[in-house]
Amino acid sequence: MLERLSDPRFKAISTPCKEAGMLAERVLSTNGNPVFAEVGIGIGATSVALCRALDHRGSLWLFDFDNRVNELHADLRELGYRNVEIVGNSRRTFDSYGWTLAMLTRQARERAPEGMFDFIYLDGGHVYQYDTLAAVCCKELLKSGGYLLVDDYDWTIAKSPTMRPSENPSILLDYTETQIELSHVEMICSLLLDVDPAFEAVPLGYLDVEHRRAYRKR
Repeated sequence: MLERLSDPRFKAISTPCKEAGMLAERVLSTNGNPVFAEVGIGIGATSVALCRALDHRGSLWLFDFDNRVNELHADLRELGYRNVEIVGNSRRTFDSYGWTLAMLTRQARERAPEGMFDFIYLDGGHVYQYDTLAAVCCKELLKSGGYLLVDDYDWTIAKSPTMRPSENPSILLDYTETQIELSHVEMICSLLLDVDPAFEAVPLGYLDVEHRRAYRKR
């Protein structure tokens, strides 16, 4: 997978998320053995950056389709990283990282009721049917004092170069016009995180359009 990082066709997703790196370093400044999670791995750019930040300490959990996490796991092992855990899901219609996170959350209630992760980067499908459940689980799986970074806060189907109706007319069979125009991630944040007193927003320095939003669990 990591060979795609130098492929011009994947240029848009070949750069690590700088906000993820910033929050990872913030955790590492006070915790020498943290547990990170990345939900949605792209082609591994941020995964590699998080592994480098951890520097063989703690662990990094990756959630995505089976074939993707397996491929990236093998690449990271080739680079010498042995502190990576993978949790994959199938491509069946109603399977998703939300389901695997839900299964993990049920287990964690008994095995790690204080939470599992010190930092979670949620960069999934950025649509309501997947990321609502994922956000609910991430909130519970996050330890007190931990950080949750949510990507694609400003993304909409209407803006997507591949999903917008002009490029993919069949999208109109799956989503209403309102669902196409509005940001699903913004809605999830407003319903589940912005109003939760257990979470506080973490400024990321955006002056105009907010592309990502971060929270700290009190």
